[in-house]
Amino acid sequence: MSGTYRCAENDGNCELWRGEQKIASVLGFSRPDFQTSDRWEQTEPGVFRWERSFVYTGKTDQYVAGLFMEVEALYPLRYSMIPGVSYDGNGWGQGKEPKGLTDGVTPWSFAAHRTTVAGATYSEGNADSLALFGVSVSKNGNEQIGFSCSLEAQNDRTLHRLIWPECECPRVYCARDQYEQAYERTMICRPGDVFIAVACVVLQPVELPKHGWHKLLEVAWRQNVHPITAWHEPDRIWELGITYARDYLWVEDGDFRGFVWGLHWHEGAWVQKRDWPYEIGWVGQNASLANSLLEHYVLSGDEASLAKGLAALDTWAAHAPLENGLFRCRFQHIVGYPLDTAKCGAEVQDACNLSTAALQYFESARLAARCGVERPQYERIALGICDFAVHVQEFSGRFGKAWRNDGSIADPEGTIGCYLVPPLLEAYRRTGDRRYLHAAKDGYHYYIGEFIANGYSTAGALDTYCIDKESAIPLLRAGLELFELTRESAYLDGAVQASWYIASWQLHHSIHFPEGSVLHEHGYDSFGGTTVSAQHHHIDHFAVAIVPEWLRLAAWTGDDTWRQRALAAWANATAFVSDGALSVSGHVRPPGGQDEGICHTRWHTRWGEYFGVSQWLVAWPTAFRLEVLRGLNDWSVLMGNK
Repeated sequence: MSGTYRCAENDGNCELWRGEQKIASVLGFSRPDFQTSDRWEQTEPGVFRWERSFVYTGKTDQYVAGLFMEVEALYPLRYSMIPGVSYDGNGWGQGKEPKGLTDGVTPWSFAAHRTTVAGATYSEGNADSLALFGVSVSKNGNEQIGFSCSLEAQNDRTLHRLIWPECECPRVYCARDQYEQAYERTMICRPGDVFIAVACVVLQPVELPKHGWHKLLEVAWRQNVHPITAWHEPDRIWELGITYARDYLWVEDGDFRGFVWGLHWHEGAWVQKRDWPYEIGWVGQNASLANSLLEHYVLSGDEASLAKGLAALDTWAAHAPLENGLFRCRFQHIVGYPLDTAKCGAEVQDACNLSTAALQYFESARLAARCGVERPQYERIALGICDFAVHVQEFSGRFGKAWRNDGSIADPEGTIGCYLVPPLLEAYRRTGDRRYLHAAKDGYHYYIGEFIANGYSTAGALDTYCIDKESAIPLLRAGLELFELTRESAYLDGAVQASWYIASWQLHHSIHFPEGSVLHEHGYDSFGGTTVSAQHHHIDHFAVAIVPEWLRLAAWTGDDTWRQRALAAWANATAFVSDGALSVSGHVRPPGGQDEGICHTRWHTRWGEYFGVSQWLVAWPTAFRLEVLRGLNDWSVLMGNK
């Protein structure tokens, strides 16, 4: 593929070329009451700064909408991405999130604050790719105006569009599988008003199909990276997390000793949500929280932490293992407690929870010994899960998503199956049994191959069935661990590919939240946070789980961007962690409590509102932060964001 990218003018219109081949045309904006002019600057190879001025020439004040910046890529669409929103049109899965680039008639438009790169759209042809995103727009040199984006496939061409002022059409995707009427803002224009809109165009050859968008993320990150201050230092995060787990999440309920999913506001107080499952991993994180309490005993001698940590692990160990190696991941199924069936459903054991159970019980055995307590059954539980994984693995390397208690497959689909690779690698490290290593390699090759072929990962978020972020986490972990074990560069390359995809869910900009909103009131900085999935458009803290992996990736690759991303994810994941005095919407929160979701866009949850928080103080973010701290020898590395 020869030629470098350049910008050229032809009869007053800008064109983008690679060598002697025209790649894209910049469309002019024509409206009787506006005059426009464009300025272009190439800031680095393949990257162009585009400034368009709109001068209102009308004679009277007027409310205006529909100011455009449009680039038409001269190729049929082969793959598309709107970061954090749409991945190749969101065709995979069973949800009702926006599918395709139109609703059948009208192009979907998404606000810049909904996308993880402000107003970004990416398209890919056979040989070249193009990305467009917004940088800023000012009115008369100061007022910032919100904007949106859309992407259209037009036979042999692909149209990228930025739209001022902000609109979300033809409907607003406002909650899981729910829509509200379109949002269309207007702005007042007075004679002589000048609007200056700045955008960035990124051109890149397609070297690996469906993965040409890495440069878009590189450019957007460099433009916006800035210091982020964590809400608390690491030692305080540890103290608050232990307090929340030990004193607020802890529950004794019949035969059960462990931790609830979380707390919610009910009748004037924060109360435990006991009608939702007690769970070994995923949301409930019983095993990880128990291990943190054991670690806390080692560090501090706190007997209450030791007693509760062992009680939780022993409770699950006594009731959950099955003879075939499976582990029952939700305790209410074991004892037949009443459930909110929408949150639990029929009993199956999923790869995400099984992975957590195995990895945490491996660690539990080590921690119990450090506490002066022998628990050989802990490692047997972990190895039993790994033996089951080896037994059910298909010839292709695929494991599956979930199994019934008799070991039969309930759902074979989804990248989530890769979660079983890291515990298999740990089993190999502990036993030297190469069966585990072979199964881990075969599984990794299957799932990384599927991911590379599709350009997305799937089915990791258990409350949805869609394209998502968290299902790529085991691709990163497994690739990095296999590289560290074998020193084969292909595994490091796979870890990098998975990391770029996870990074596409990470906020590359700081959103200006509406005055009066919870997020504006508390000075929340969205930069570095990660959104959940194609079906759930809000920020959560799941990326904090891979902070150690991104730090290691930075060391192995020499690319400091991964360290920056890790520290931004860590700092963002400390937002709204209560010190015991934090009041949000008039409710003082218990120490260590934190929202599961941050509604950074027009999105609401069961208890959360637009540009607010979920009001659901869930267990897993606390577990993940404590787990990160358990695994780091030097907590000061988390304070080095720059």
